[in-house]
Amino acid sequence: MTKELIKFENEDFPISYTKAEIDFQGYPALDAKVDAMTKDWDKYVVTAESYPYDKKTRAELNRIRRALSDRRKVIVKESSQQITEFNTKVKGLDLKIKGVVDHLSEGLKTFDEQARKDKHQQNLLRLGELAKEYGVALQELDYQDKWDNKTTSWTTIEEDARQQFEAIVEKQKARKEAEQVIANKANEYTKPAMSANPYLQMLDYKSLPDVLTQMDNDHDYLIKQAKQQEENRKKAIEALEQHGDKYVDAKTGEVVDKVHSVTLKLTGTKEQLTALSNFIRDWGISYERVD
Repeated sequence: MTKELIKFENEDFPISYTKAEIDFQGYPALDAKVDAMTKDWDKYVVTAESYPYDKKTRAELNRIRRALSDRRKVIVKESSQQITEFNTKVKGLDLKIKGVVDHLSEGLKTFDEQARKDKHQQNLLRLGELAKEYGVALQELDYQDKWDNKTTSWTTIEEDARQQFEAIVEKQKARKEAEQVIANKANEYTKPAMSANPYLQMLDYKSLPDVLTQMDNDHDYLIKQAKQQEENRKKAIEALEQHGDKYVDAKTGEVVDKVHSVTLKLTGTKEQLTALSNFIRDWGISYERVD
């Protein structure tokens, strides 16, 4: 069942009113009298002699105040009674109409929500095509809830989305360039070598110049560490003496290790075998050629 469209023929409503008027004819004379009564009292000083008189004066002034206040309340109450009744009637009418509005709103809500869902799906399909155009994953887009509103046109959505996609493409391009710079710099480090992987991850929270500075600092540290380890190794080798089948610390006499012997057959170029023999000699390992 469909209700007929509700429409008021006369939107001015048949309500007449007159402005409230209060005829306070004696106000100028009363105001002048009160001014005369209250003039210069801020300079008056109560004394012991004037105390009884001043007390009576205060009582009379308070009586006048109460009389004015009582009269004001009566007039305001009578004047506002019609306003209060009118206000109550209009609010009653509003509540009746609001009941219908709320009922219709609840029914329309289901269709409005479905319309938003349908438009959301349509937007995703069209935005997916835009994403392919830019070579960007749709998930990278910051989808705006307002795009699902009926009043938001596709032209507006497309313009906003393209601005985002262009910014994403520029950001990805800058990221790739930064990653290449880091990879190239990592390849420049040979002794000791460094992996680019941890520094690529740093790009998530550091700028490229900061990452490159970190790489230099870390490489300097590795060089110093390698030198210190080499010095410690040489000192350790120099401190060893062979006694029978044991290696003994020359300073403390402590047995550090046993003498181990392994027979190997090595195959390689002359340069490789020479490099290997130099390494073995550097580590203080005794060796002899076995034919």
